[in-house]
Amino acid sequence: MIVESHLSSTDSSTTTDDSWSEWSSMSSDDDTIYDDNNRDVLIFPLLRYLTTGNKRNRVEDYLLVVESWSDMEFKEHFRLSRRIALQLIDELDTSDFIPKNNFGKLPIAGKLSFYIFLWFMSNTEPLRTISDRFDVSISSVFRVIRRVLSSILTKLNAIVKWPETNNEILAVCNGFYGKQQIPNIFGAIDCTHIRIVKPTVNGNDYCNRKKYFSVNLQAVVDSCSCITNVYCGEPGSLHDARVFRRSSLYHSATENQVLLFPNNTFLIGDSAYSSLSWLIPPFRDNGRLTRQQVQFNFIHSSTRMAVERAFGMLKGRFRRIKFFTEYRELSFVIDTVIAACILHNYCINENDDFNLDETDDGLNIGNIHAENVDGNRLDRRMTLLQELFPQI
Repeated sequence: MIVESHLSSTDSSTTTDDSWSEWSSMSSDDDTIYDDNNRDVLIFPLLRYLTTGNKRNRVEDYLLVVESWSDMEFKEHFRLSRRIALQLIDELDTSDFIPKNNFGKLPIAGKLSFYIFLWFMSNTEPLRTISDRFDVSISSVFRVIRRVLSSILTKLNAIVKWPETNNEILAVCNGFYGKQQIPNIFGAIDCTHIRIVKPTVNGNDYCNRKKYFSVNLQAVVDSCSCITNVYCGEPGSLHDARVFRRSSLYHSATENQVLLFPNNTFLIGDSAYSSLSWLIPPFRDNGRLTRQQVQFNFIHSSTRMAVERAFGMLKGRFRRIKFFTEYRELSFVIDTVIAACILHNYCINENDDFNLDETDDGLNIGNIHAENVDGNRLDRRMTLLQELFPQI
């Protein structure tokens, strides 16, 4: 009985072990199947997302679309004529700014590079949108923009230049004289503000009187609104007169007035500027102006509109400089504004007119009247007043 009892116990134990092993094996197999199913549930949607889902919509062969545009459509999109664009593309192709390697991945061609740069200047689209439009990477877009920008800046001295020859000086003076018969005007000067994002260094210095952040753009223009001198980058909090005194134009004219302003020529500016022997602002309206002084201010203002018009054309044509929303590097902002001035002069020189549909919203926001009462400096303005109104 004891033996039987032992055998029965052994059989029972064996049966139990076999059952446990079988259950464990089945359980292990089930877990494997379960894990495989889980992996399928996770992997297949991920693969589907990576291969087909949420892809960026890039435009293929956008150059063909550009080539199909009429000249009017081209100008509406790129804000300058096709003739000027092709001229600048030819100059870019012959420069050293476009890589010419024949190994590895081919570099972006000059035409595509210049169209990307023009689109950047003419619109306010972010780099990602420009990247999708021209079917290049975002990093390539920014690299191309800087490359073409550097090429444009090399033309500064040749395109934005001070009149020096007798014919150039005479042409400028005659152009202004034809407006309101004021003789010897050599240019109109003013400042405008370029809106920027608050800089990380000394940011509060760039907050102007309208409570937004900006840099100053000072320009001198001729009667055709062609820019003859440009100075950009001073903080927006600075007054126009102080920006002027910090410019190279002021220092050069102070040291050698006869060279810069021959034949008793002069600039005209608004009431933010002090009266100098070579810069004449209007009379400050304190309620006691004579009839001749009021008339003088009127024709002075009418003649000075050339610089106001230049700023309006500049910001209307190249809308990027109206507000730099994504860029905090001030050197890049300043270079972009200077490049816009160079392209503006190209358009003026080629009689590429532009219908203004936007106005300059940054004009004269920092202008506090700066009447200088020094007798020697007032002589030039009073002399001009007597020339225009001999009956005084």
